[in-house]
Amino acid sequence: MDQRLMREGWERLPAEERRALLEGMAKRHGLTLLGEETFRKWGRESRTGCFSGRGGEFVFVPGDTVTLGWREFAQGMDQPTREEFQEEMENTGWEGTLTELLQQQMEPVRQAVISPMLVERTLQTVGYEEVSLDDPRLTGNEAWMAELQKARRSDFSQYTISEEVRFTRAGDGWRVELYHQDSFPRLREALAEAGFSLPTADEWAYLCGGGCRTLYPWGDSFDYQMGLPYFEPEEGEAVSCDLRSPNFFGLTIACDPYRNELTVGEDGALVVKGGDGGCSLCGGADAAVGFLPCAPYFRMEEDDTEEQLDGDYDFYRRIIRIEADKEENGI
Repeated sequence: MDQRLMREGWERLPAEERRALLEGMAKRHGLTLLGEETFRKWGRESRTGCFSGRGGEFVFVPGDTVTLGWREFAQGMDQPTREEFQEEMENTGWEGTLTELLQQQMEPVRQAVISPMLVERTLQTVGYEEVSLDDPRLTGNEAWMAELQKARRSDFSQYTISEEVRFTRAGDGWRVELYHQDSFPRLREALAEAGFSLPTADEWAYLCGGGCRTLYPWGDSFDYQMGLPYFEPEEGEAVSCDLRSPNFFGLTIACDPYRNELTVGEDGALVVKGGDGGCSLCGGADAAVGFLPCAPYFRMEEDDTEEQLDGDYDFYRRIIRIEADKEENGI
């Protein structure tokens, strides 16, 4: 593996060589290099390249050898966070310790070698195809057109007919997306044909937490002053940072428990990361417990269904693997 593309080697590279490598990546993979940017969050930072093209924006993430998983507190929980978890334990009848509960919910500790890659910065939706307002599939469906007129007369920002069509307000107009049922195997096949792949579960944990040894990427305690979806701060309240802003790799990741991100397990099976479909929040959990499924090492219970995907809750990000690059600028 080219050590220049691993974290320690990348950080030591002269600016000219780093730029040449980024330009080589862009040329080889049909992207436009937008430039270099330094991303900072939660005490970590990285300087990397930003790219556009092929229907999205990507950042280069260097490889690394890291410890993943969680077994014990690195810092310890503060009192407000502990009290929230204690209340949840009482409500669910858990008789063990908090550490034992979290050990059941977190992935085990292990070593992982993460290869360098280009990573899509934001999530893609599953199953929805954006179409024009004059698309015959839309205009030829009287029921859909009637619902679109109803949406236009409403004050809704989004109007969905489950597993059929979704209307989203866009300024003075509307964006229309038709729904097509998809499965995990079909999605992986389509991505492979286009030259992409999904992150593995280990890669996702690294992209989310950077190899952190704490429960959340920022620590063992919950930051109740963060900007969070579904928990908007009161007017004038100070906000430490926004969970929805890019992380230290430049990725918008694990910031909404209603958004399940699709990754690949060791056996090639579907592994859901970054959310639980909002089950905890819907069940009345407060922020620390409700956003625990967004933690890097949270382990969802395995689902042995037919791997049919849900366009309202399942999302994915595309990965371009560059470890085999050898043609441009010595990569």
